[in-house]
This record gives sequence, C-alpha cells and structure tokens, in this order.
Amino acid sequence: MTRLNRLLVIGTCVLGGLLATACADGTAPAPEPDLASISVGTPLRPIALDLPRCTPQPADLASARIGPSGGTLRAGKHMLRIPAGALKRSTIITMQAPSDSLNYVVFGPEGLTFDPANLPTLTMSYRNCSMKEKDELELEIVYTDDAMTTVLDTTETIAPDTLSHTVGARLRHFSKYVLHSRYAVAY
Repeated sequence: MTRLNRLLVIGTCVLGGLLATACADGTAPAPEPDLASISVGTPLRPIALDLPRCTPQPADLASARIGPSGGTLRAGKHMLRIPAGALKRSTIITMQAPSDSLNYVVFGPEGLTFDPANLPTLTMSYRNCSMKEKDELELEIVYTDDAMTTVLDTTETIAPDTLSHTVGARLRHFSKYVLHSRYAVAY
C-alpha cells in the first residue's frame, strides 16, 4: 500500500469516527419546528391555501423573445410586463394560463431571475371568480409548489383594482403563480 493510500484510509477512518462520535453524544435530536408559529413570508410554509374558485376560462399560451429593452406578454386575461433592464440578454419567454377552476399562470424558463431594480409586473384578472367586493381587497399573487398546496414565496402585491377586477405583483423569478386570498373568499 502506498503512503498516499494509507493516508486516505486513515483520514477516512478518522472522519468516520468523528461522525459516529458526533451522532452518539447522548443528546436528544432537535425538536421538529412548530409550523404554525412560522411567520408569514417564510419560504416553504405549509398552510391551507385559500384559493378563490373561478369559472374555468379557455387555456392560453403565449411566447415571445424579450430582451433588455423589455416587452409584454398576454395569456388569457392575464398580462406580464417586463420593463427595460429586467433582462441582460434576449430570452424566449413563455406564459401559460391553464383552463382550471383556479386562476394561475406558469412561466418559463423556470427559475429565470430579473434585475431587482427592474422587476416584471404580473397582472391577473379575477373577473371570472365569484366573491364579495370586500374580499377582493384581500387578494394577492403567490408562488406555490406544483400541487398548489404550499406557498413557497410571497410577492410584492400591487393592490387589487376593483374596477378592472385585476391584481398585480412584482416577480423576482419565473415559476407558477396563483391567485390567493389572505382570507377565505370562495362561497
């Protein structure tokens, strides 16, 4: 056995011994976090989402090459405005509005990020959703997991416009965004 091989074997054994000692130090495992006590805005916070139920609209898909000068995409009654300076290079952007009883959009390329000083604005229509006027003021747009059961991140929401029945949000990255209520609005 060469000297280098012996050193590798000895190093591996020492590291394994340290790990075994650390795991068997007699301390109890860390308690599971109380998920109910996690504050709003914390990523990966499982909550019962209050998603307004809406009349399904026809599915729509839009795509365009958008560069540093910005541009606009529309899918269904939803609109994405990318300002100048948000992107460093020309990118093919896709926006999908599925036909569903929930209002949501899916963007691609997944994970695309933007200059923080020039964030895109997503405006979503909720005209096809059944709710009381006072409940409209509680709407926001959130980033969720694929199953739409967990809020992964909140957005900087722009106050709902009750005349046009739209709500907006500034997006830091692309993924799936869904219309959400801070209170139950479906009835």
